[in-house]
Amino acid sequence: MAEPTGRRILLKTPARERSGIVLSAMAVGAVTASIGIVAPAIAEPGYPSWDDIQNAKKNEASKQAEIQTVTDLIASLQAASDEASRLSMIAAEKYRQAVQALDAATDRETDIRKQADAAAERAKTSKMRAGLLAAHLARNGGKEFSVDLFLHGDKADDLLHQLGAASKLTEQSQEIYREALADRNTAASLADQADQAAKERQRLASEAKSASDAAQSAAQAAEAALATQQANSEQLYAQLGSLKDTTAELEKERADGIAAEQAAKAAAAAAAAKAAAEAAAAAAAAANNNHGSGQTGGGGQTGGGGASLPAPNGNAVETAISFASAQLGKPYSSPGDSVNTWDCSGLTKSSYAYAGIYIGTHSATNQYNTMRNQGRLVPYSDRQRGDLIFWTDGPGDYYHVAIYLGGNRILEAADYGKPVREYYIWGAGDVAGYVGRPS
Repeated sequence: MAEPTGRRILLKTPARERSGIVLSAMAVGAVTASIGIVAPAIAEPGYPSWDDIQNAKKNEASKQAEIQTVTDLIASLQAASDEASRLSMIAAEKYRQAVQALDAATDRETDIRKQADAAAERAKTSKMRAGLLAAHLARNGGKEFSVDLFLHGDKADDLLHQLGAASKLTEQSQEIYREALADRNTAASLADQADQAAKERQRLASEAKSASDAAQSAAQAAEAALATQQANSEQLYAQLGSLKDTTAELEKERADGIAAEQAAKAAAAAAAAKAAAEAAAAAAAAANNNHGSGQTGGGGQTGGGGASLPAPNGNAVETAISFASAQLGKPYSSPGDSVNTWDCSGLTKSSYAYAGIYIGTHSATNQYNTMRNQGRLVPYSDRQRGDLIFWTDGPGDYYHVAIYLGGNRILEAADYGKPVREYYIWGAGDVAGYVGRPS
């Protein structure tokens, strides 16, 4: 390839890409501020020119220094892209949860409103019966009632009050009165609940809109960071290959291999620490409960999980993986759970649904909780093919999920700009201490 000339320069970026990079910085700042994460300062590094590379090759010490410079630049680009992608995944999961909360609130409001309408109709009928009763008592000498009272439906409360105080109510009449009073109270209570449900739906709709805006900004930032990394890394790997007298392809393969090996070790260590901490917390909670209740001995599964489970059902696992593998190369979109686009939990949910297994809703957090509630969590160290690997950004929050293939490889729908892929277990510090075993 032709080698451009010039001293150490900043790699030039087309105007369209530059605007995206500025947007990415702003979006990362907005998203990190909204979810309480402090992002590292963003600075434009100085990239070596081809003249720098050729001059460095004339002296061994200079060459080694330039190799280190290029290697560090590649690593910094990767780190920036990874962090932007992580923030995008966190924002996308928060949006998925917001949508599910809004859907549930909408369904609840609809259900309560139907109950309220039905109760209002029953109360109307009961009021008419009570009015007839009052009229009957008035005709038969019930001086407690005025004609004006039972002729005007808007005075139902006064009518019921006087019925309650009437001295000539028979047992049947008393039942009519009690029923009318109960129906009135039920209708009023349900109407109030429906109004409160509407307010809650409106609040959640506003939260979902904010979550959607944050997710879109984070996605734009992640795409811009990925584009910057890919554009600049291509030349940096070519320069590294020139410095080492190899090729860009070999240097990238070598870097990916080292990254995968380091990530596997770090993930195992981090997951083991999380699992130990969760187990200790669960044991302490169980001890406190037993002490307070005077009980001794064991109990059901608590905390993060860790139950002893048999090996996964091979047929179910391979069916799910076969479905997921058929999606390889398809684009990422969130929310995405169709045959055309996917996000992480949409892919895992549909893959296991294809095998006839329900693993939770379209949410990584919900899928983790579903596995926990079903007693289907096992320590990360016991992971097997077909298990669900989770990534967490704090207790109770899981922002990513993938299917484990074995050999520290996963099948996932990762993020924008990254089609459904087989990849190594990344983000070591965020890997959860337990994995889900659906089958």
